[in-house]
Amino acid sequence: MSRKLDDLSDRFRPKAFELLARLTEAGIPVMIVDTLRTPEEHAANLAKGVSWTKHSKHLDGDAIDICPYSVYALYGADKLMWDSGDLIWTRIGPIGEALGLRWGGRWKQKDMAHFEWMP
Repeated sequence: MSRKLDDLSDRFRPKAFELLARLTEAGIPVMIVDTLRTPEEHAANLAKGVSWTKHSKHLDGDAIDICPYSVYALYGADKLMWDSGDLIWTRIGPIGEALGLRWGGRWKQKDMAHFEWMP
């Protein structure tokens, strides 16, 4: 899995940069956990239960997963260890949504770290 912003699609990359800038302005340091995935990496995520869709927007470079640095420092990149009830997510999610991004925190199967391109 890539964590490089350069691996994001040309249409999504500016929104990802803006998301990171807005989080910085809000005083929320984050780690980039995932940008682009190969089909093999996505299949492994499905098997581990950290992804729930057959065609993730990560496969097209149209999604980014981020994590508050404090959470990442405690648990690492394993989403299954993160507390989706942590109040920091209620600050992060709306910042991305205000930029027109779809936030995985609103999904039935919550993916608090996930933001993706919306046409």
